[in-house]
Amino acid sequence: MKARYSIAGLIVCILSIVVVYGASDITAYNLGSSESGPGPYVDAIDFTVISGQDQRILALLAGEIEMDTSVFDPIHYDTLNADPDIDVYTALRNGYGQLTINCRDAPLNESVLRRAFAFAFDKQKVTTDIMGGWSQEHDSLVPFVNSWCIEDELMPHYYSAQATLGNQLLNASGLFPYGGDGWRTYKNQTISTIEIEYSSSSVEIAGGIAQIGVDALLALDIHAETKVVEFYECISRLGSHGEYDMVFYVQNFYSNDVDWLANEYWSDYANRPYRNPTNFANATFDACRQQLLNSTTYYEVYNASAWMQRVLHYNVPRLVVYEDTYLQAYRTDEFTGHVEDLGRYITGPWTMTNIHRLDGTYGGTVPVAIADRPDTFNIYVTNSAYSVAVLENLYSSLYKYGPDLKPRPDLAENMLVETHDDNAAVPVGHSKYTIDIIQNATWNDGMPLTAMDVEFTFTYMLESYAYGNPAAADLGSLVSIESTSIYTVVLEFDTESYWQFSNFAYDYILPYHVYGGTPYSSWSSAITPDCTSGPFYFDSYGTDWYRIRRNLVFYYGPPNPAPVVNSAEDLTYVEGTTGNVIVWEVSDDNPLLYSIFREDNLTAFVIDFWNGSDISLDVDGLSVGSYSYTLFLSDFSANIVFSSTTVTVIPATTTSTVNPGIDTLTLLVAVGAVGIIAIVAVVIWKSKQS
Repeated sequence: MKARYSIAGLIVCILSIVVVYGASDITAYNLGSSESGPGPYVDAIDFTVISGQDQRILALLAGEIEMDTSVFDPIHYDTLNADPDIDVYTALRNGYGQLTINCRDAPLNESVLRRAFAFAFDKQKVTTDIMGGWSQEHDSLVPFVNSWCIEDELMPHYYSAQATLGNQLLNASGLFPYGGDGWRTYKNQTISTIEIEYSSSSVEIAGGIAQIGVDALLALDIHAETKVVEFYECISRLGSHGEYDMVFYVQNFYSNDVDWLANEYWSDYANRPYRNPTNFANATFDACRQQLLNSTTYYEVYNASAWMQRVLHYNVPRLVVYEDTYLQAYRTDEFTGHVEDLGRYITGPWTMTNIHRLDGTYGGTVPVAIADRPDTFNIYVTNSAYSVAVLENLYSSLYKYGPDLKPRPDLAENMLVETHDDNAAVPVGHSKYTIDIIQNATWNDGMPLTAMDVEFTFTYMLESYAYGNPAAADLGSLVSIESTSIYTVVLEFDTESYWQFSNFAYDYILPYHVYGGTPYSSWSSAITPDCTSGPFYFDSYGTDWYRIRRNLVFYYGPPNPAPVVNSAEDLTYVEGTTGNVIVWEVSDDNPLLYSIFREDNLTAFVIDFWNGSDISLDVDGLSVGSYSYTLFLSDFSANIVFSSTTVTVIPATTTSTVNPGIDTLTLLVAVGAVGIIAIVAVVIWKSKQS
């Protein structure tokens, strides 16, 4: 509190030099430039492994952690929601829980068995008994929240248990006759017990779903059982196309794209490491691939993705068993600024960059729980969401997915996209991207980040692809990349794909001065987060904890937009009446301060920290006359906006408006503007020092 009043006193002192003659509608100043901004507000973020959900809930309630990156079981909702210092974020997951099915090995290589299993599986039981109503049934392998999803067009649905229909399919196929013991065979050969694997870290949800899967197979007269496994071993086995029958795990998506369909289920990738873990192969599906990847119009891409969804729905290489409501809890008694993110929800990188103390000052360490240890911090190898939770705060890319999943510039400052129609020098069918990157990006070891780093990164990805690096799978049409100046890079592709931009724009950039001499064959072991350029850097770690710290040389992208102000309407009221209020409708994504002046008093008589909500002022009790009020807003990006309105008070005995001859506020004198800008700079500086 003392700091708050100290800053306010400083503001009053400096702003008292402002002389106001008249007003304008809405005027904005920006102290910074395209190379200035606040960066992260907190000193550090500590990721702590707390494996048990109940233990994470208790730690949150006790204030030992601020957030949990995992979704929590709905049974804890009432307890968490009742705590006044905890908020609960809910959103339909951009992803789902699913059973991955091995389409390569008998008998699950037969699509009729997979389809019969889908009919027999009881998704409604998952919704009611396992998820407690916090989920919905879903079939498409594109999440419901994705705009390309055609869930409502897929028929018939696999929502309810329809074992009778499943058995009819198996009987009609002739492939699964009954043996003498009353169990089905496959081509008159005994079917080995089908195992449905699930992680030991999720006994209630994953284990319960695996058991429903076993019940579905038993209803088809096929032996089945659940199997508890260690998660990373299982995922590694799937990535290397090892042996398995079915595996339950959750799949998340972090964009609104669907070009991943082309690689996730492509026949040519059925034997490629880290691709197509279902081992699915289907010529009809493959026939849509080029249209999905190389089309340039929304209509063509939509038709391709819709047809691919239908093929997958019919052949069931994966069975989606629920799309749940994402429940995350976070404390609100020390920090604020959490960002609702459609891709990363409430604990994503936008929150980590924007979170700050309640009083607006810099500093503090934010403890965050993760449910398991990261598997690796190599960006090209990791399969762990807990590794990603750390890494996504460390690296830069040309663009980032915004909280709305739309692209936002990160390193990129300008981008020119050309085809042959735009520039005859571009070959027919090719697309060329000329990208200027910002000129103040710095690696955390102090070296400048340049276009050479961007060129090196994509070259390294392409060259290491021959040694198994999956990161370049989306770069197959990249035919050249060249840094044409220190801060300009040019990429040329031999396609004009609708997806071309997203195939490269979000890839993490590597430092050339660190990896320039690294053999391409060592990609799986050489890449570490020791040198990065993002808002945080990897600081230290211990047994079950990992600390990232604010990068003091972090670059700043284009300034955040200035506060938005809807000018308050001029107000006229009769002297002596009450309830007269000026209301300014305002908004901003990183608000700082507000102050209100009246032209007959050069000292701000209202001044306080601003939380981004609308601002109102009671103007009762004025004498007959005309008064000009000016609202000043500032944010942490050093944007300053002011807006003025007039209040006229008329005598109770007349309806005419008194006009004392004071001109409408039209001008802030230079010393006033300089004073406003100076104080915001001082406040931001003092906040940083605090």
